[in-house]
Amino acid sequence: MSLSEATTKKAVAYYRHSAKDKQENSVAIQQGHTQAFAKTHNIEIIHEEADEGESGLSADRPSFQRLFDEWIKNPLAPAFDFVFVYDVSRWGRFQDQDEAAHYEYTCKQNGKKVVYVSQGFPKEDEQLISTLQTSIGRYMAAEYSRQLSGKVFHGCVKVSEQGFSAGGQPPYGMSRLLLGEDKKPVKILKRGQWKSISNERVTFAPAEDGTAEIVKDMYSMLVEKWESPQSIADILNERGIPTTHGKKWKSMGVLNILTNEVYTGTRIYNKTWGRLKQKHRANPRSEWVIQPNAFEGIVSSEVFNAAQDRLYWLMPSKWQKGVYTVRKARRGLQAEITTLLTSKGMEIDDADMAVRKLPMAIGARFTVDGVANWCFTVKEYMKNYDYIIGVSVATDRHDPVDRFFWIPIGTFDGTDYVVFSEKDDCYHTSSIPSGEVQKRILSLLPTIQPLSELAVTIPTTE
Repeated sequence: MSLSEATTKKAVAYYRHSAKDKQENSVAIQQGHTQAFAKTHNIEIIHEEADEGESGLSADRPSFQRLFDEWIKNPLAPAFDFVFVYDVSRWGRFQDQDEAAHYEYTCKQNGKKVVYVSQGFPKEDEQLISTLQTSIGRYMAAEYSRQLSGKVFHGCVKVSEQGFSAGGQPPYGMSRLLLGEDKKPVKILKRGQWKSISNERVTFAPAEDGTAEIVKDMYSMLVEKWESPQSIADILNERGIPTTHGKKWKSMGVLNILTNEVYTGTRIYNKTWGRLKQKHRANPRSEWVIQPNAFEGIVSSEVFNAAQDRLYWLMPSKWQKGVYTVRKARRGLQAEITTLLTSKGMEIDDADMAVRKLPMAIGARFTVDGVANWCFTVKEYMKNYDYIIGVSVATDRHDPVDRFFWIPIGTFDGTDYVVFSEKDDCYHTSSIPSGEVQKRILSLLPTIQPLSELAVTIPTTE
């Protein structure tokens, strides 16, 4: 661009600085570079927008939105030609690079050109190089956030493994306790207070404002009196006891307390995933960072386990979750075994029939007094076999299949179901090692001759 072409041009500038950015990315420094750039090219900056302390992971920033709503897309705004941004990372650290390009293209559609000051105006014969440079800049901006997020996450995991808090507010009935460099208690932290020295640590402790006793009462009402979460909420409301936010109790709020292991003194981290402004999702328990006996609890592990047992029998949703998990596991197992058989040359109809005839009973694992239990139900056609395959599923995992059992049909002794626990002898005699599952399943299908010749691998979990 020549000097004469830029003489009468005007621009709007945008600056951004987040709390995690280095000082050289401050708004004042960006502003100085941008204004000097504009002066060099005889371009007048008629308006400036700045987001202080705002993450660039999304477009949900006050000044960024105002830039588009009141200037770029507003036909009544004063005329201007350019949007000046110090560099690509100031525009945003979008994890989807197409999102960054979308907002830049929106400017183009409205007759405004985004110019990154650190790159300058591209020459006419270097448009392709400039575009490539911008794309690389978007990737590097996103990658910086990913790497930083990873470092923060691993740091939080390390702190949690040591039994300390990695951030966040304590649940109802608990308080944050500041520990000194010697890991001895210093004081209870109020809301808005944080540690001031990096070597200090924060843990939880039962609150001293009476709420810890209320939590104990909740567990007592459930375990000793079999009160439902809704009944407990009604009782608390009748007593005039408010929630943390001063509102009335609801059954879901009570249920959250009655199912939270933190009340046993267990530190849990990574229950959910939601980094980099991405959609939150629940993590399977296998990915949780769990540290028992990390701090003083409000209830014992025995009381907590008893509460979970009561909830299983009191709440239909617990049964429904188990029913859903069983159906999901059955569909998954049947599909996998059918696919494996057809991949070895078996006709789809034969494979489908073979899988459907499998004497396979699936049951959700549940606990009684902290001990794992299983209930398996057989259908009439299964009684023609000497053994059935019992498949245990867990409702707290993405892959629900937990373990396999080889159960003699005589165990049912004239009934359609059997219940046993880890304490029973039949648990130890019926449990199938992972290497045995394939052999046992194949032995249940003797009528299909080619089946015994197939090298079938069936996923198993001990």
